Amino acid sequence: MKSGRSELPGSGAWLAGEGIHLDARRAAYLSGPGILAVADLHLGYAWAQRRRGQLLPLGVEDTVPRLRALCEAWKPRTIVVLGDFVHAAAGIEGIRSAVTEVIRGVPEGIGWRIILGNHDHRLEPWLREWGLPVPCERECGVDGFRFIHGDVMPSASAPGAWTLSGHEHPCVVLGDGGTTSARVAAFVVGENQVVLPAFSNWAGGCVLGRQPFLGDWARGIIPRHIVACVGPRVLPIPWERWLART
Repeated sequence: MKSGRSELPGSGAWLAGEGIHLDARRAAYLSGPGILAVADLHLGYAWAQRRRGQLLPLGVEDTVPRLRALCEAWKPRTIVVLGDFVHAAAGIEGIRSAVTEVIRGVPEGIGWRIILGNHDHRLEPWLREWGLPVPCERECGVDGFRFIHGDVMPSASAPGAWTLSGHEHPCVVLGDGGTTSARVAAFVVGENQVVLPAFSNWAGGCVLGRQPFLGDWARGIIPRHIVACVGPRVLPIPWERWLART
């Protein structure tokens, strides 16, 4: 299948490269290694904010059903989290419960790997204390793919290897040209590079074409496409065309 072609495995997806499926549900599936990649879950956000004195409503966490739906659609062998798995790595019961529910809530037999982000300080020892020995690392490579968070520059990669990152929470503002507009999450696709949108519903976003990226890694990307997540469908837009309309 050629790069850029859309496909619909129960929800909109776009092929960014050979075996790299960008799902409208804010995840990427890599068919070769069988990896489902998600970024910036920021689990326990409301609990972390309450710890700082901000009484945010706790609400209902929907990360588990969303991940389960993605797993049922793509049947991955491994879930790789591209950093900021939690909003704050703290021994708060609400954060522990949220993390435990997510890790144990996906279908049996699916493994986990966590890339540590700037919000994940001391996450690994907390996972051990909570009886959740999930592998944590600053970056990793699997079958020609490299996984990073994006808050720091990664090590050198092999020529032709694709790098997937998070951290930036990219989004776009779509409108009807009049009074109606909406901000939606989006992927950024460069040359062998993909920046994933935040999986968290709490996360704000970097508005593409209006705001600069936070990290040096993402600022060095020359975008080719943005892929907006519009409900159950993806909307791929060439970067030059997007810049012309912003």
